[in-house]
Amino acid sequence: MKKPPFWKTYLVVAACAGLLAYVFLVERKREEKPEPPKEKVFALDKSKVKEMDLAPAGGPAIHLAREGASWRLTSPAPVAADSAEADALVSSLESLEVQEVVTDTPGKLGEYGLDPPKTTVGVLLQGASEPLKLMLGEKTPDGTAVYARVPSRARVFTVPAYTESSFNKKPFDLRDRDVLHVKRDAVKTLEVQGPEGAYALARDEKGDWAFTRPLKTRAGRWSVDGLLGTLEGLRMESVVAEQAKDLKAFGLDNPARVVALGLADGGTKTLQIGSGAGEKKYHAREAGSGLVAVVPGAVVDDLAKGMGELRAKRLLDISTYDVDAITLEAEGGRRVYARSTVRDKDGIDTYKWKRTAPDGKDLETNKVQDALFQVGAVEVLEFVDKPQAPAAYGCDRPVLKGTLRLGAGKPETWFELCRKDALVYARRAGDDAVLKVDGKKADELLQAFKQI
Repeated sequence: MKKPPFWKTYLVVAACAGLLAYVFLVERKREEKPEPPKEKVFALDKSKVKEMDLAPAGGPAIHLAREGASWRLTSPAPVAADSAEADALVSSLESLEVQEVVTDTPGKLGEYGLDPPKTTVGVLLQGASEPLKLMLGEKTPDGTAVYARVPSRARVFTVPAYTESSFNKKPFDLRDRDVLHVKRDAVKTLEVQGPEGAYALARDEKGDWAFTRPLKTRAGRWSVDGLLGTLEGLRMESVVAEQAKDLKAFGLDNPARVVALGLADGGTKTLQIGSGAGEKKYHAREAGSGLVAVVPGAVVDDLAKGMGELRAKRLLDISTYDVDAITLEAEGGRRVYARSTVRDKDGIDTYKWKRTAPDGKDLETNKVQDALFQVGAVEVLEFVDKPQAPAAYGCDRPVLKGTLRLGAGKPETWFELCRKDALVYARRAGDDAVLKVDGKKADELLQAFKQI
């Protein structure tokens, strides 16, 4: 019997498949072959570096010395260094790899921008008498690398192009530019003086902020934290005087704004802000220091918002999961609720709410949590800082008074909702002001509590 005329096609397909399989297996083995590790420019341990020198062509030589866990800039002027920046330089040198050896026997080093080098980097290790040095020259024609060499060997090699910018630093780039050296969590009191008025705040043991002057009133935790974050992150943009003789020239003889911070360790930090130093920039200094710097205007913008920006603009800032018990007084009646923790069959803790007075009844946890959430949703429309008698706001007979017991040893807190004519007012713990609040949100809160 004759073979089908297309049997040859089958043979060709099978041969091609075998060839492809062979190529795939061979190439796969080649791909799996690990590449040899690249050569490090220096075999050094960054923790052993005690000094560092940068000598950019045309710029002042920079010398950094390690002092314990920090760094100090000793040249061209003795000032504290930005330790994070200094550590980053050392780390860059420790990890720097040779990309390609250009030549082992260079002719004229000037052809590579290495005679003289554009930048020289040196590090002195503990126990060493001579520093390790790296010289950087011009970029390669394609701009992807920089020519480099070390004095101990004749060869010229390349390193990544970003190396040039990594070590091309000015003294100001490496100095400590932090103005106040303060962490927001360490601040316990805050006093502000400026064109918008003067006020003072204090943080209590549970972390809540409240004004102590000009009246006792609650502050918004996140708004105060935002201002403290601005002060914590305040950096000098430039230095106009290391030791100013005449503060009047910078508007600091009688500062326009003063911010005093009381710290947990009993210390203080005071920022003085003087005259403008260009568009959205100001002269500033830490009180008692001769150094006058230029700072960005963001800190002034924050302070210019005044006391009103920092006030607690919601009825109460609470986490619903912090509340252990609730007492509600309304329409002459009193209801009490308690939360307990129950472990389910999977070992997971869940919350259960129960009304304990005037009767006992298990409640839907979500309904109670929603009601508590509504407390924080009631917005303050206006602050009455010099209130009349409670009756002027209907607070001689509150529509609702809620007392909340908080867990973790925190003191209980309370709020009242009051009606006077068509307006809704509120009072709250730790606040001398009467609050005019959003009537719609207040009604939603009342309805939520009626459902439990």
